[in-house]
Amino acid sequence: MADTQPTLSDLAAKITELSETFTRHLRENDVQPPTFAANSPISYSKLTPEMFYIRQMLADALMDMWYLTQGPSESIFNYVHTCMPDAAALNIMNYFDFWSAVPLDGSASYADIAKHTSLPQDVVERVLAHATTLRLFSETEPGKSTSRIQHTSRSAALARSPGLKALVSTILDDAGPPMMVMNQALEKYSCGKPALTKDMSETSFALLHSGGAFGNFANSWDFIENDGEGEKKGWRQRNFVEFMRYLKEIFHLEKAVLDSYDWKAAGKITVVDLGGSGGHDDIALAQAFPDLTITVQDLPEVKPTFEATVPADLKSRVSFMEHDFFKPQPVQADIYMLKLILHDWPDHESVQILQALRPALKPGSRVLFIDYVGKQGETEGSPLPRSIQQMGTATDLRMMALFNAKERPVEAWRDIFRAADERFEIVRLEANPLTFFVVIEAVWRE
Repeated sequence: MADTQPTLSDLAAKITELSETFTRHLRENDVQPPTFAANSPISYSKLTPEMFYIRQMLADALMDMWYLTQGPSESIFNYVHTCMPDAAALNIMNYFDFWSAVPLDGSASYADIAKHTSLPQDVVERVLAHATTLRLFSETEPGKSTSRIQHTSRSAALARSPGLKALVSTILDDAGPPMMVMNQALEKYSCGKPALTKDMSETSFALLHSGGAFGNFANSWDFIENDGEGEKKGWRQRNFVEFMRYLKEIFHLEKAVLDSYDWKAAGKITVVDLGGSGGHDDIALAQAFPDLTITVQDLPEVKPTFEATVPADLKSRVSFMEHDFFKPQPVQADIYMLKLILHDWPDHESVQILQALRPALKPGSRVLFIDYVGKQGETEGSPLPRSIQQMGTATDLRMMALFNAKERPVEAWRDIFRAADERFEIVRLEANPLTFFVVIEAVWRE
């Protein structure tokens, strides 16, 4: 028996029902919904898991309505026609900081924006002509030659949030170009083979950079850390630190870290945070649990951010150490944290990172693994909304392009620990599809 297919009328009724439910929840929880006005809230706050789930179901229904309203062929044509110009316009405006060229409470002329960005005015006008169709900025007098440019809530969000701006840069400017040569990389390195190549020199990123036109970089981490010249050198690394801070903020990683272990019962222990970036989560952890002594390890380029972030009263308990997590671990500690680290490396490299801990491990040492997990595996009852699944599938393709890695389901992490060393005993594995996090606690047994 064929599945019942939704009609436009069915979807309209579903959208009405979900919209009313969602807005009622917002009203009952005193959450102010965004509008397109420049002074609008730039995100929903205090969404409960139930509200988040309803919102994603609504997003799925709206997308189905979008597809059916246009029809199958036209929906594909319209997507293909606009998806790259959409991304290009956003990336250009972000790279040249159109956001700060327009006052949040006023407007700017095209000439003003051209001067601010050092771009030809004709280019500015053409980019903004497309951007305004996406509600990124708007005209004060649409269609008139005297019109000026003002913010919408979408462009204002980027003007107000350095983290969101860093996210756009990292995903579009750093990771975007390699994704557009994935077909060629697959043809060259994986076509006709039983599995995707795992060689980091055979990624889409490596193919893009093989000719030297975009610089000679071994991998995307090398690119992020070393791109640019003079004062500009390493700008992508500084941007990536801000991106990670923002990513941890929107996914509430700080709460996940605080809830990941019984820190109070642990008492006076030492913690090493591998690849801990600017130490934002460690500061919250140290403030909440004064018995902890934490060492944040990362590359030298991150140290200035850490030093500018950590409060003076915590410097005796939260310190920074330059360390490459592929090298043998020099610090003996009670707990080693890996937060959003192994996710971006293929299996072989992930195993190497865990194995590098072995010289410092003592019986009873723990590895606390906290990571994003987009593939939840099989689910009981109804499948997750497609818009939630899409978070994982999009990340999966990005990882393929950059690292020849993949988005792993929860249980695959057991295999990573087992492959690193049989002495890692996983005593706890918890995953929540609505927070996108998996927490694994592994104990070192001799």
